[in-house]
Amino acid sequence: MSVDPSTSTVVSSEPNKESIRGRVTEIIRRGFSSPEITLIEALPASGKSYGVLSWAAETGNQLTVFGPHHDLLDEYEGWCKQGDLDLSVTRLPSFHRDCKSVSLDKKGRPADELTEKLLARYRQGLKGEKIHEEASRLYGEDLPCQHDSQCPFIQKLSIEVEDYDVLLGHYLHAYQDDWTDDRYVAIDEFPGDAFVQEYTGKVAPAVTAYLREEDQLPFHDYDDLLTRGSDFPMEVEAWKDDLWQPYDSTHVLQSPASAAHALAPLMTMANLEKERLENRWQHADLGDGKVAARNTEHEWSFLLPPDFENAESVVALDGTPVTELWELVLGTEVNHLALFAHDQRQKYLEEVLELSIVQTTENWNAYQSGEGVAPTVDIPFVEKVGDIEGQKPGVISSKEALKQYKNHGIKSLVSKMENYGGLKGINSFGTLRSGVILGNPHPGDGVIEKWSALAGYSAKRKEGTEGEDTDYGFFGNRVMEAKIHNEVLQAVMRFGREECNGEKGATVYVHTSALPKWVEPEKRLVDIDSWITQKNGMIQVIGTIQSLDDWETREWKVSDVADQVDVSKRSAREHLKTLVDHGYLASRTAGQGGAYHFSNVRLEEAGEYGHVEFSE
Repeated sequence: MSVDPSTSTVVSSEPNKESIRGRVTEIIRRGFSSPEITLIEALPASGKSYGVLSWAAETGNQLTVFGPHHDLLDEYEGWCKQGDLDLSVTRLPSFHRDCKSVSLDKKGRPADELTEKLLARYRQGLKGEKIHEEASRLYGEDLPCQHDSQCPFIQKLSIEVEDYDVLLGHYLHAYQDDWTDDRYVAIDEFPGDAFVQEYTGKVAPAVTAYLREEDQLPFHDYDDLLTRGSDFPMEVEAWKDDLWQPYDSTHVLQSPASAAHALAPLMTMANLEKERLENRWQHADLGDGKVAARNTEHEWSFLLPPDFENAESVVALDGTPVTELWELVLGTEVNHLALFAHDQRQKYLEEVLELSIVQTTENWNAYQSGEGVAPTVDIPFVEKVGDIEGQKPGVISSKEALKQYKNHGIKSLVSKMENYGGLKGINSFGTLRSGVILGNPHPGDGVIEKWSALAGYSAKRKEGTEGEDTDYGFFGNRVMEAKIHNEVLQAVMRFGREECNGEKGATVYVHTSALPKWVEPEKRLVDIDSWITQKNGMIQVIGTIQSLDDWETREWKVSDVADQVDVSKRSAREHLKTLVDHGYLASRTAGQGGAYHFSNVRLEEAGEYGHVEFSE
């Protein structure tokens, strides 16, 4: 890794739109001029994505952009067609989207038997083009998409790439050399698992199927390989020398075994090369940046970086990068250029983006798995934010947490919801001026251990550490930074990015302590008294009070309320006292025995789901 700390790589001491735009242009120019892959660190909304297109238009160089999903690529396509750029552009084809023989339902599942068969072969590692070429061999006849004319998917594969200034595709399109050779390449956002292939229970039968077809290796099956792998060093080395390509589609086409897989040579090599780590994971270096890791459940992960050797130059764009992870997924060192100096980042958030970040808890709140989520507490909090801001906020949390919130009626309180996993590259929160981040996306120890094992590190949670103080060791902590802290900040920065009617920015309430350490939020911790639970009865008490004649102007007694609710008279009295403590009611004692008399102060301002107070 090389890091350029020169002040010429960062904006002036007082970041503003003009200085940022000029520095983005300069840093992209420097990146594309470098013989190394360059990682450009520029916080969201700084213009880096548009900047690479502007660079292509200015220089006339042909560019290929890889991104996470269609929403971001749609945005790129729209920019290309703008008059000030006027770049010819095309989308790279997708077997799942462009082949007319593939039919998927709304959830992306096979909608018919033929699609099941096609995708079964695809899961064996056969590429879409190979499936079309071998259709009659595999299925006894041509595919329906081949009957009248050439399949649209195959047609798009045959485009003359030289005719287009810009090619747009998913990260997985990077494996096709035709789309990167002699072109400049931009990778927008961290690819995450895009270059990782996971196999549960498939490696052993795939290796067995391969060994039964591979005469050069003296092993009968997977178990034989594990038992006697070290007994035949000369044969193994000879096989490795002849293995010029770890991908073998011919093996899949010839093998009678349904478990056959095109990556079986690589799976075989991983089992020969694996080394045990201290935490009982195993790591295998497969050469050329390719690595594999196996957990204690014998589940394999293969990281297969694309080959950019013949690209003119490559830049990677990331708002909050962890350099070690970028180098891992790309299989090489990168040149790191930062748009902002460390002390400029907070100013950018506050003064340029006009983001007000309010941290509302000191708790870690790891919500990714759904465990620990507290809808009865979090929903009153969301309701209160809406009251304070005078508008329904957008909410970002984990997918499992959102399911629980929806079951407790959150939809009526929010303008939009999204899970952490669906955020990358989207701008649908850009015009919202109020947001709530509920919990952090801690992926679980297994994910942090997996990424560390792929890098050859043993990561294990240090005993006695938890929450934001959890210690997984050097590389594990870097993974935690990427997968948790930076993801929370990325979620915050989805809000208020677009200027509308002269207004921009947003106030974002962060209900987790997992912000990056450099962020300086305003801390206003919340105390929440939830009224949601059925046993509580507070909602009934409030509803009963508001059904009384002239309740806003007259007094009433405990019995006026207790006779009409399902909780005991004692519980009703305690609820009334709680409303007094919160300032919604006033009370006095009068008459024989000093009976309580209650009257309204501001009960009409009480939340439907609970009482929330912010610290000052």
